[in-house]
Amino acid sequence: MRLADRRTAMRFEILGELWGSIQATESAHLCNLGRTGALIESFAPLPVGSTRAIRLVRGTSTAEIRASVRHRSPVYLEDGGRRYLVGLEFINVDEQTTELIEHLMSESPERSIPGEA
Repeated sequence: MRLADRRTAMRFEILGELWGSIQATESAHLCNLGRTGALIESFAPLPVGSTRAIRLVRGTSTAEIRASVRHRSPVYLEDGGRRYLVGLEFINVDEQTTELIEHLMSESPERSIPGEA
């Protein structure tokens, strides 16, 4: 062991390329919600066509949903920053998740969009 090497665990040198991935979680503002999808405001420009894991949280209830990104529009802020409005389509929503979505939708009927079904 070299004097400058103070690691307590053994390390291995990687020869060549080793590919990996990382998953980061970001909170997003939920703009509107429907039975089949949602519109969120995100800091990240999610790629159209990609599939994402979405977590809906209400109190102690949590639902994991797979969603496909259907559209994305930039929102330019006064301070020069940028966010994105991202349209999501839910994929294979189970009964428990459907109940949570319905409950969330019923909590604020005054916020519904006129003409939307």
